[in-house]
Amino acid sequence: MHLGNASVKENALYKTLLLVTLPAFTVACNREPIEPEINDTAREELSSSHDLANTSPFQIETTSSATSGLVGAQEQATPPAKIPFPEIPRSRRGLDFESDPFGPTSEAEQRWLDAHGFPNARQWETYTLASDYLLEQAANAGDRIARTMLDARRLTDDPEARTRLFSAGAEGNIFALSMLAAYMMGSKDGNLQVGYSLSRAAEMRGDSRIAMTREVGMPRKLDDLEKMQAEADAIRMNNQLDRMYREKHGAPPPPPVRRPVVELED
Repeated sequence: MHLGNASVKENALYKTLLLVTLPAFTVACNREPIEPEINDTAREELSSSHDLANTSPFQIETTSSATSGLVGAQEQATPPAKIPFPEIPRSRRGLDFESDPFGPTSEAEQRWLDAHGFPNARQWETYTLASDYLLEQAANAGDRIARTMLDARRLTDDPEARTRLFSAGAEGNIFALSMLAAYMMGSKDGNLQVGYSLSRAAEMRGDSRIAMTREVGMPRKLDDLEKMQAEADAIRMNNQLDRMYREKHGAPPPPPVRRPVVELED
């Protein structure tokens, strides 16, 4: 279970490369090709969008229907008599580091991943290959990871999928924000700058490892102006997520818990 210093570094490098493939996986789920370049017209539209009001470019209405997001989607249907995937572990307890698709290098990081909605190795493998029908059953039975992965698949077909993933982020589901960011950065229907902002918002909410892979996984780098605008948008998104939590729960959100990454602490 525990790794030596050399093994930790090798494992971290391998997982960093593996995590770079997350945008490609998200796009593949939606059968979308990665679009490596943005044409001049799209660039002009992207820049002009920031001349509007000082609000996040990824606005979600904070009505009861929108803020319910993930929870509402689960509560609308009666759980099925037989819950899918009963043999799949719901946590990383007792699981190794090496097979985990999200690269933990300590038990503390495993616990952080569990607490913030990231699937373990068995869930990732099983849910990736599962049908929409089975994922829907699992989601309706309260499996938030199944809900997140199903919503990620539906990003091109369901206009509310973005809302549900973003709203899930307000509830502490960093995996949902990561999947949404990967889609926005990799899909032709996305927006690279918005995807960067979502990734930075996930980092602000505790995911200290995401910065290690963000730009490597992007089809192109943002220019200086785009990056400056994206950073400002990330702050507004983070504030928006806090506001959504307060409006739903009547209390401030708990402070972010920083992901304990061994490599960053050495």
